[in-house]
Amino acid sequence: MKLLRTKICGWVVAAILIAPACVSADTPSSTQKRSYEATAVKAGRFFKYREWANAAAMYELMLEEQPKVCDTYAHAIVTAGMRSLPDYEIALAEKAQANLVPVDSLLQGVRRVSFSLGETSQYEKFLLLLKERQRWLGRSIDKQLLQYYLFRRNAQEIEKYSRIMLSGAPDNADFMLALAQGRLLNGDYEGAMATYRDVLALYPDNYTALLYLGNYCRDNGKAADALHYLRRAQALKPTPYVDECISRLDAGAERK
Repeated sequence: MKLLRTKICGWVVAAILIAPACVSADTPSSTQKRSYEATAVKAGRFFKYREWANAAAMYELMLEEQPKVCDTYAHAIVTAGMRSLPDYEIALAEKAQANLVPVDSLLQGVRRVSFSLGETSQYEKFLLLLKERQRWLGRSIDKQLLQYYLFRRNAQEIEKYSRIMLSGAPDNADFMLALAQGRLLNGDYEGAMATYRDVLALYPDNYTALLYLGNYCRDNGKAADALHYLRRAQALKPTPYVDECISRLDAGAERK
């Protein structure tokens, strides 16, 4: 009997020791994780169906729990933009910066989200707002605006922002090429070609400038100049197209 009581006591002690382990399997951290994931699912659904106020509330909860997630800030900022709440957009940007979210990552996130939503202007508006409210980011924002306007093929703004960027980096080939592109879109072909020649003066092997100048000269009856530029382009990066252009120009010169 004494032996039986001893065994029973042992079983009770073992049960007491095992029970907490079973209960603790669902720890606070795992519960919080499931709660965050559930909130993220709700946020995504509200965002998809453009229920902006509800989406904003979900993103607030997510940022309270995990304040360093760039994608959440990007969605929250676009949501605020769709609600025409510029002060809230800036508050979110400041919170992201306070939590060490890189500005470039935040901007790319807002770009990606607004483009995926089909609301590309939200990205432009956010850039302009950030430039106005956080002037120390001016040059970084100007560069992003230039890229955006190149994508939109907005000739006037391309010229404006390429000149702004060139004022601080006058020999930057990318900004010079952007200026030439803006001039082309504006119908200023002579101005564009002058810019391409400026590019070649600094970067003789710039393929883009050589190709544009070669094609322009070919289309305007300047065969010798066209051959000069196109042969240099072909030597840098051989393509069937340029090879055919050169062959036709050579054939035309022989007939003359």
